[in-house]
Amino acid sequence: MWELHKANLDPQGWAILLVGLAVASISAFVAIWALMRVLERYSAWPFVAYRGVLGALLLVGVGVGWFA
Repeated sequence: MWELHKANLDPQGWAILLVGLAVASISAFVAIWALMRVLERYSAWPFVAYRGVLGALLLVGVGVGWFA
């Protein structure tokens, strides 16, 4: 924030920064709230299995040369 102040950010830039901060804060809160609700109702094992399969596919893809 001090660097932006020293760089003489104009009022429009400060407004954009404030709106971005508000939107990011609200969306982070909603995402964490939704994740907690899902974890209260369901197990995390489907997510664990999904990540395991995705990780294995990525390792195979790197081994085979699908990714540069």
